[in-house]
Amino acid sequence: MHPADLAILLHRALEVRLARLQELLRTDDWAAEAEQLHQVRVSSRRLGAVLDLVDAEVYPGHKGQRRALKDLVDILGLPRELDVHAEFLKARHLEAATPAQAAVLEHLLEGVDHRRAKARRAMGKALERLRLPDLRRLLDVRALQQPFQATSLQEAAWACLEPRVSAALEPLPALVAHEDPAALHKGRVRLKKLRYAVEALESAFAESPEAVLGDLRALQTILGEHHDLAALEALLWEVEGELRARTRPTLCAGVLDLLGTVAEARRAAFDRFAALAQPLGSAVLARALRAALGLPLEETLA
Repeated sequence: MHPADLAILLHRALEVRLARLQELLRTDDWAAEAEQLHQVRVSSRRLGAVLDLVDAEVYPGHKGQRRALKDLVDILGLPRELDVHAEFLKARHLEAATPAQAAVLEHLLEGVDHRRAKARRAMGKALERLRLPDLRRLLDVRALQQPFQATSLQEAAWACLEPRVSAALEPLPALVAHEDPAALHKGRVRLKKLRYAVEALESAFAESPEAVLGDLRALQTILGEHHDLAALEALLWEVEGELRARTRPTLCAGVLDLLGTVAEARRAAFDRFAALAQPLGSAVLARALRAALGLPLEETLA
């Protein structure tokens, strides 16, 4: 069980994030708008991050609510990914140097738009089946059991953060050593969970943890760009294979040309990630977080 002051802090964080998600879900046709869909997905992740920190047994229906939020995030994943692909291709189309390049990009956009429409139809059916439970019930906490413990708010906050710091940052050297898109994407998810946890606990800090949050945002942003490019690259290879099977050499050549550009951008994103990640690690950020909390440096971090 958390001490009372940490339990109250987390409950207030839960209130704020729940209110934001409810506001977004009340918006008409939120699932039809790319940015609104993205905001719902982000807000669901933020709320889920706080639910991962609270004492689950105190909150009614915690397990079912948490599972429903994860399902919501997963359902919105493919439509969001295809929205990002469409934005990239539209931007390239505006910059096309020749009519041939423009024609290839229009062909690719037509295929992505077809996939987007299909993904949104599937998303709509999945959302109807999901039927999110009454999220407001999460706030119906009658009492805290055994709320008083011989520990400070800062120590309790660090106990929440320490395993997340290790999970997110200890794999960084391996991620830097070898470009593995799937592993990098999983690493990004872990970094995002750590960042959301720090944000939820921010009022427990004696000093602002903004420097650490800035590093986490930068890593997350670069890995997000890398993931988008790697996913687009995989899609383009799939399209190129289909065109080759249908004997469309001109379109194949155009797709291969774009593939070279996307692959180069992906490699550049990985290089930027490696440059930022190399000086960081669990010990470095752990020291920074403990200092911001006002806690002494542990011997294992010295």
